[in-house]
Amino acid sequence: MTLTTILPTLRLSIPDPHTPGLWPAETRMTVTDVIVAGVSLSALAAARGTPCRPAAADGILLMRVTGCVDGVPSRLLVDAEFDAAAVCAGETRLVGRASRARAARFEIGGPECGCLAELPGDVGIGDLLAVPIAHGAVPTQRRVARLS
Repeated sequence: MTLTTILPTLRLSIPDPHTPGLWPAETRMTVTDVIVAGVSLSALAAARGTPCRPAAADGILLMRVTGCVDGVPSRLLVDAEFDAAAVCAGETRLVGRASRARAARFEIGGPECGCLAELPGDVGIGDLLAVPIAHGAVPTQRRVARLS
């Protein structure tokens, strides 16, 4: 458990901690962004769209939330399709804004994926997510997820 988990308002002044070995070597977290080798992932997603695997940030998948399904846990539908084994879901980060909402558990990608991540409870449609990709894994092609 981290300070930002106990006191989520701290996310407005300090970034959530990350596991360095799972992210590319030159990764730096800020309160609203992930910077890899000097490249802002939020700026990169704005320029290239999502989903994407940035060349400067090899080992990361950027995706946007396209839908939400209530449940336990709630499901976040995203514009990327991937195998749960391809990502380090526990390291998923909200990019582009800071949140002071308490952490909640989400299933990302739909029932066929089944990967679980703890994210701020107010994550919703349009939010950008970054997740490290397991060494050697390759997410599949772009798709648009729909509410079912």
